Amino acid sequence: MTKRTILLFAAALLTASGIGAAHHGAMAADKSTLVWADAGEPSTIDPAKANIDWELDLTRNIYDELTTYAYDDPAKILPSLATSWTNDGTKWTFKLREGVTFHNGAPFTADDVKATIERMLRIGQGQSYLIKDIKTVTVVDPQTVVIETEAPNVYLSANLSHIEIVSAADIKAHPGESGDAYFADHANGTGAYKFVSWTRGSQIELERNAKWWGHFAANPYDRILDRFVSEAANRARGLEGGEFDLANYVPLDDAIRISREKGFHAVEGHYLWVWPTIYLNTKLAPTDNPDFRAALVAAFNYSDMIKFSSGLAVTPRGVIPEWYPGSPEKDLPVIKQDLEAAKAALKKSGISNPSMTCVIPSGFPAFSFAATVLQSSAAQIGISVKVELAPFAEAIDAAHKNRSNCFDIGNANLSPTDVTKFFDAHYVTGGFYNTANYSNPEFDALVKKISTVFDNKQRYELVKKAQEIINDAHIVILTARPTILFDEPDHVTGYHVNPTDYTGVRFYDLGAAK
Repeated sequence: MTKRTILLFAAALLTASGIGAAHHGAMAADKSTLVWADAGEPSTIDPAKANIDWELDLTRNIYDELTTYAYDDPAKILPSLATSWTNDGTKWTFKLREGVTFHNGAPFTADDVKATIERMLRIGQGQSYLIKDIKTVTVVDPQTVVIETEAPNVYLSANLSHIEIVSAADIKAHPGESGDAYFADHANGTGAYKFVSWTRGSQIELERNAKWWGHFAANPYDRILDRFVSEAANRARGLEGGEFDLANYVPLDDAIRISREKGFHAVEGHYLWVWPTIYLNTKLAPTDNPDFRAALVAAFNYSDMIKFSSGLAVTPRGVIPEWYPGSPEKDLPVIKQDLEAAKAALKKSGISNPSMTCVIPSGFPAFSFAATVLQSSAAQIGISVKVELAPFAEAIDAAHKNRSNCFDIGNANLSPTDVTKFFDAHYVTGGFYNTANYSNPEFDALVKKISTVFDNKQRYELVKKAQEIINDAHIVILTARPTILFDEPDHVTGYHVNPTDYTGVRFYDLGAAK
């Protein structure tokens, strides 16, 4: 993620909806149009750089991936642009679907797969961390491609389910930096919906691709309006009042209330994230002291976070949810508040009259609440915590540049089976979301080894050891893992909570109720 992307992301968080309910009233009667309210405006729709919910909600629908997965069984990897694949050590051979075309009518071939992966690896942003171990991509014929990894990788076919394929011709026509600028606001995929227009500060419009090779829900929407609504309260009011057909990140108390109203029903599902995770900066005093960090982890009032979620949450034992394939969470110790242990750890740290500053991203009620819980919990053992709210870009910059002792964010993973990606993005040295600035060569090597082990039992033990290293280092406070409660109006059908993709939406799953 570049500095430009971060700054644009900051602007997105400040963008408010300017579209009135009266305007949508006319559309509400049009069952061919769905209005989706997302939490921000994309900084890019380039699949090689997209890395935030409101960017991926678009790229996932405009482009297709080689593989996909079942909502109810993420470990079951299914065909998409690839119809079959085989693995021989470090080499994977993919047979591609015939008769697929891009939105401009050009045929999809193995050249597009090769060009897409090579471009992503060149740029090294967005979701490229999912495929960073790919060594070569070889075109055998128009419908066959061989992907070779640096070492055996049990997770490759799963990770490719999040790599959107772009046109090799488009890449060739727009090379280098000029191409990066082109893909930022142009789109030509093979997916279910075509990019139509982008009204800055307001919305992006998509239209249904009637020639899509896949399957739409009954009564699919011909037109999607993706509205940018940064304020959670506005998303809730707009959904409740009929301005939006669906809305992302509606505050839980609002979601519970709306789900009980006439004309709505609740859709529940697993929450992939620890939301929020409080990262403790290992490079800035006093959180550079491991005993001091241990004191904060033990002092935190986890039950307050459960209450904040109206009981629809659990206290995590690790970063990987128990329901996630390969998770060791059930075999990890329970995490709970222990003030006596916290006081003992603080005494062991040798720090007297401690104080610290936390710069927290604004616009997320859960983040702000978790910061106040940390503040009050720490005060019980004599630690003063100053909380400052800032736009996301400024807050994460403060963490990276050691101007903040802690940072709130969701701890997420974009792979249906690859548990290492929880670690890669957030804990491996140099990971963009590693706002604890944690660096441990032993841990990095362990994470790299996990994907090379094909024996399930052996791989499980390695994953467990990696999680234990994180817990023992006390670099994060795993505040809560809420259940997703999503409000779907009765006139919309087909929304599913996506268990491995933030809270993403597949518009082709949605239809107008008869």
